[in-house]
Amino acid sequence: MLFQTPQFFAFFAVVMVFYAATMRQLRLQNAIVMVASYVFYAVWDLRFLSLIITATAVAFIAGIGASGARIERRQLGAALGFLALGSLISFVPGLPETGGYLGACTALGVAIAGFVTWANRLSPERRQQSSVVVGVIFNLVLLGFFKYFNFFANSLTDLAHTLGADVGYVTLHVVLPVGISFFTFQKLAYIIDIKRGRVEASTDLIKFGAFVAYFPQLVAGPIERAGHLLRQFDVPRRITSEGVRSGSALFLWGMYKKVVIADNISPIANRVFDNPGAMTAGELFVGVLAFTFQILCDFSGYTDMARGLARIMGLDLMINFNIPYVSRTPSEFWERWHISLSSWLRDYLYIPLGGNRGGVLLTYRNLFLTMLLGGLWHGASWTFIAWGAFHGSILIVYRLLNVDRWLAGQPTKGVSAAARDVGLVAIMFGLTMFGWLLFRAPDMATVGVFVGGMATAGGWNEAPWGTLAFFVAPLLVVQAWQVRHDELEFLPRLPPFLRLNAVLFLVYSLVFLAPKAPSAFIYFDF
Repeated sequence: MLFQTPQFFAFFAVVMVFYAATMRQLRLQNAIVMVASYVFYAVWDLRFLSLIITATAVAFIAGIGASGARIERRQLGAALGFLALGSLISFVPGLPETGGYLGACTALGVAIAGFVTWANRLSPERRQQSSVVVGVIFNLVLLGFFKYFNFFANSLTDLAHTLGADVGYVTLHVVLPVGISFFTFQKLAYIIDIKRGRVEASTDLIKFGAFVAYFPQLVAGPIERAGHLLRQFDVPRRITSEGVRSGSALFLWGMYKKVVIADNISPIANRVFDNPGAMTAGELFVGVLAFTFQILCDFSGYTDMARGLARIMGLDLMINFNIPYVSRTPSEFWERWHISLSSWLRDYLYIPLGGNRGGVLLTYRNLFLTMLLGGLWHGASWTFIAWGAFHGSILIVYRLLNVDRWLAGQPTKGVSAAARDVGLVAIMFGLTMFGWLLFRAPDMATVGVFVGGMATAGGWNEAPWGTLAFFVAPLLVVQAWQVRHDELEFLPRLPPFLRLNAVLFLVYSLVFLAPKAPSAFIYFDF
């Protein structure tokens, strides 16, 4: 159920009716959010609704144990009830592999009950430690199996074939559940933050279930922290006229970026990446440039739509994008691009590895490993690994050159400062484009075709510059305004006459320029 479809608008309208009717009843309002989120997720694939329900139950128990508290019978009962709810999916007529779901839920229920019985006999310190270990391992195994099993199995099969062996039986063709990377990282942060004393463990499974599965950000983020989003489920949310106005404006701008810009320039990128060997240098360059803006508008468009929906509901989601293509250095880029992931990697990977506390060489190692694993988070592919390695490498190079430190001591205003920044932005944008080539290419051989093709001359007049410029130009105008005013939400800041015309422009563009068939968001694959 895509945000930009009539089906979603109807779904959201129904949800808001029940949501508004329960504004004075906190637990019921949270239940409405949780149930609506489960319905939303079930539309994608009913089989995986059992997965998120099961993962929620495990994280709930692990979170209580991670606080050092004893796990009460009612809390265990609630978790087992969730598992029973998940196993009911096994009885849906026509659903494949139902026996496996029922058996897995039953086995997991027995395991949870046994763990709780054992953990409650431990000291608070040992209970805390064992709960964190169990919670983290469970989530990593879940993510690793669904997201990376096929990659490693296929790599093993290919290696075995080169050695003359046949291990084809290893491949299971595991289906990737939509959004698993996002809600798994969200639960991992929750458990670790409890251990660190940053948040309190939730003892209300309904509230916790709403937090984990909150439908606007469930399948493509942002990756929310419990300290920000979970706390908002502690009090009833009210629907206000200001929230509806600003949330609708944010949703409209996000929908424009996705539907009008990203979906209309994606054919340019697709045509080039589908057959790069037949393209001229100009066409290859425009194909990479088109994808560079496509992924920005697709992903940031989703985030704006999600944040707009949450604001209408009286909730706040974190900013995930802050005009990343005006970055002057790699570190600045990662402070602006996919902020929820980059900050997650910093707090739960880079700093635990040692951060910059162990000397220069260890700092570079930690940077590289963090970005390498950040690339692997995006998908089980050698191109994603290369993308992460590339970003880790340029972070190290810029740090070796002390660019960020040098910039901090330079003037911020004046003609020379502007010229300096434009040059640095141009260099960083070129590096970012090469990174997106690695990201988008199906394999490293395709990357080689692109690099070789762009090294040749010719075909620059044949490239679809006009089409790309037509759709990207409004984005550049808005982002220039955002940079000038240091404000991301431009519509509420415009004078009334300009605001009206801007809204009409966005609406008419959606009506007349939207492709016939809606397309899924790129990050649904991650």
